[in-house]
Amino acid sequence: MTMNERKNPLDRHSFYKPCRKLILRECGILKGCRIWEEAGEELRRMTAQNPKLEEHNGAMVVPAAALYKTLEANGQDAERIMNSFGDQMGERFAKIVHGITVIPGADKLIWNNVDRIMHFMSGPDFGYERRIVSEPPKMFGVDILSCPYHELAKELGSEKAVLCICHMDKRYMQGFHHIRYERSTAVSEGAACCDYRLRYDVSKK
Repeated sequence: MTMNERKNPLDRHSFYKPCRKLILRECGILKGCRIWEEAGEELRRMTAQNPKLEEHNGAMVVPAAALYKTLEANGQDAERIMNSFGDQMGERFAKIVHGITVIPGADKLIWNNVDRIMHFMSGPDFGYERRIVSEPPKMFGVDILSCPYHELAKELGSEKAVLCICHMDKRYMQGFHHIRYERSTAVSEGAACCDYRLRYDVSKK
């Protein structure tokens, strides 16, 4: 086995690597380090059994499931810790999104192409089932009826693990300059749909 193969795969994951600090803070240094290593082993085991899990949807969901299962197995409040991590990453991305969309003209460019962007991000090509309920210029509204992230989390036996991604999504979408985002429901929370509503609003800073 090479050095690269022995390294914790979570340490190579740019999105989930920051979760280590949160786990150490929540669980203590010794227990947190052990949980991180065990979660890495769980992730390695899951992807070894099915290499396709590292592709697209799995690249986001499988590490969350590995972390969730390991935290839970160690008596931790996995849902609270993982959702807190999702909020943390969402805040970080919201600042990046805001920094980009305050560039003159960027907000209009995004809004004028919001239907194409949302189709790319949540279209049937990526396994989403959706229903368009409103189109610009007044509002772009789409109901996500089935989410591939949620479906995969269920298959992996860690349905609630996907909630951290939902938390991240809800936070970072608040970062858009002049584009107001609302979502009050989510399929991962037991609702019939994720009700995405986006409006162009110059009062939104």
